[in-house]
Amino acid sequence: MNAGSPPSVGARRLAALGISPARGGGAAAIEDVVSTHLALQAQDLGSGLWSVGVRTGASMEEAHRAIEDRLITRSWPMRGTLHLMATRDVRWMCRLLGGRSIGRTAARFAQLELSDDVVDRARDLLVATLVGGRGVTRAEAFVVLAAHGIAPEGQRGIHLLGRFCQEGLLCQGPLVGRHPTFVLLDEWVPTSWDPGRDEAMATLAARYVATHGPVPVSDLAGWTGHILAFAREAVALAGDSIVEEVVGDATHLVHVDAPAPAARAGTHLLPGFDEFLLGYKDRSAMLTREEELRVVPGRNGVFLPTVVVGGRVVGTWTRSTSASRVAITVTTWATATPSLRRAVERAGAAYGRFVGVPIQLAFAGPTP
Repeated sequence: MNAGSPPSVGARRLAALGISPARGGGAAAIEDVVSTHLALQAQDLGSGLWSVGVRTGASMEEAHRAIEDRLITRSWPMRGTLHLMATRDVRWMCRLLGGRSIGRTAARFAQLELSDDVVDRARDLLVATLVGGRGVTRAEAFVVLAAHGIAPEGQRGIHLLGRFCQEGLLCQGPLVGRHPTFVLLDEWVPTSWDPGRDEAMATLAARYVATHGPVPVSDLAGWTGHILAFAREAVALAGDSIVEEVVGDATHLVHVDAPAPAARAGTHLLPGFDEFLLGYKDRSAMLTREEELRVVPGRNGVFLPTVVVGGRVVGTWTRSTSASRVAITVTTWATATPSLRRAVERAGAAYGRFVGVPIQLAFAGPTP
């Protein structure tokens, strides 16, 4: 930014999201950083873990250990999407937000012939299988269902597992090899914070705005998968912790303790499903509509990892992993200057420290 110019919305969001400057703290900070964010997108586990790493400086190994130690947990709290949450927050978030996600899948369940009776039988079968501290992979859960006459094919099995996580009955436990397990939430998390509805709503709004602002209230509604009235009620319950600010010609929400943006917001290689983009319905502060189509080239909800400079997306990156190295290919919208190349190389080195192997970085040049 120019000297004396106000920080961009993108730069302010990078600061709120704990990316620039990073919150730091390493492995010791993982639980608190994830809890502060309420939930980090993690439909792709590797992407979700890098969202943790880019904010804390923790390694992938340390992030996996945080799951094994029950500090953070992956489940479906809202929008039918997997997120990482602090384990202490899983129960109340599913209780507050899961019902709407369940309601929105009613037509799909009917299409898949998953009647209430089938859902009830599947629930009882999985509880009986998991009770006593056992965890099963998705494939193992499907075997149990099939053995009792509930065919898991055609997305029936994963819809059932997702439903039971949204209900707060199940959550994902540690990996077995590369496969996550499913466990009973009440056994994985015997006790956790248990706010009433008003306190939960206030917490939802305050933490979301603190880690995403400046943000319009409609983005809170979109993030939770609820209607605008729900988001407005949550903001009202948060009280004086949230203030309004006019950004451009629209009213945005800002937390009273919002961090100051960095003087130089820096260059970052962010995962494809990071909150920097997925945390908002309106992403125009970070990239144009044409650029967004480059980030989601299949127009199918699968976001490529992004190169972010000063709060703006300037390109994408892909990676190819082997046992000895990670090859990263960066594609920027415009020809990369020498200074940008150096900054991207530093960001790539940070990712190398996260995965624990050397990085080989190449530039593919601007897209046509």
